[in-house]
Amino acid sequence: MKKKRQWDRIIYFVVFFLLLGSLAYFIFSRLFYVKADGHILYENVNVRLLEDSRIIDYFVNVDDTIMIGDTLFSYVESSDETESDVKLRMSGVSTTGRVQNNNDWIDREIISLEQKINLNRVKIAENQQLMATYQKELSTIKSQVQLGVIPQSHLQNKLNDITRMDAELKRLEGEIIEYQTTIDKLNSKRVEIPLERPMLAEAEGRSSGDDNKLKFYISPFEGSVNRIYTRPYETCLKSEISMSIHRTSPVFVRAYFEQSDIDHFNVGDRFEVEFPNGETSHGIVQRFYYSTIPLPEEYQKRFEPTTRTIAGDIYPSDSIEEVKWKNYYKMGVQVKKFKY
Repeated sequence: MKKKRQWDRIIYFVVFFLLLGSLAYFIFSRLFYVKADGHILYENVNVRLLEDSRIIDYFVNVDDTIMIGDTLFSYVESSDETESDVKLRMSGVSTTGRVQNNNDWIDREIISLEQKINLNRVKIAENQQLMATYQKELSTIKSQVQLGVIPQSHLQNKLNDITRMDAELKRLEGEIIEYQTTIDKLNSKRVEIPLERPMLAEAEGRSSGDDNKLKFYISPFEGSVNRIYTRPYETCLKSEISMSIHRTSPVFVRAYFEQSDIDHFNVGDRFEVEFPNGETSHGIVQRFYYSTIPLPEEYQKRFEPTTRTIAGDIYPSDSIEEVKWKNYYKMGVQVKKFKY
């Protein structure tokens, strides 16, 4: 009976000290460490052309691996397309002699532009609602800053959000005007250009000069095609993205920091990076994004309001670490550093 009591005491003390140790570790971590969840990613490059252009053909597909010097797509700048080019294309013969349908080509262009207009209108409505929310929060934040409840940086972040949102609204409204102008031009050309088809021989005779206007986009780096936004024979404005590419180097961690930790990290800070298998590495913070972003769904707690975080990009401290990071592409990691 005495031995049983001793074992009960031992188990009691073991459980007690385990709970006490866990609580002490949790408090120590919260008070003395900045921690954040994140993902290993490659840099994403958005391809934009210098002038409004018409994409002619793609030579790669989504997820294709590309090397430096690979030809990705061909295009013709809108300023290089003459009236005769447009008439040939719309009347059924392309500048390379391929047969196309007049009405189909115009309808595809207009439908694509109308979809972009509708998408922009949805974004504008969402952004206007978000802007109204920011404006309501602004007076509360100003009062809290004056009382010393929260730091001045919170107010500055909110003002930056409002400025960014205002610029985004103006950009979307400007794009709608630009798209509508293009639709009007297309409709006017459909009325002006006769529907009778020119002789194929005549079209082929002109195509040799037109081929000189065809340009090619050459990949300046290695990577993989992430997404293609503009379909062949669609117009791509210089403000639009025609294609996005994942670069194979450099690799980095996109980390999501709590807003309460904003005073405890800066560009140039060194973080410890812990991978899913328990291995660790080190990286340097190179940039932060001043506007807050929602925490990714996999890190968001269920049945709780969406948490907005401060995103930062952490790059490997040297080339040896970079090689190690590439093995964990798109995997979740945790980064941490001592606060003081």
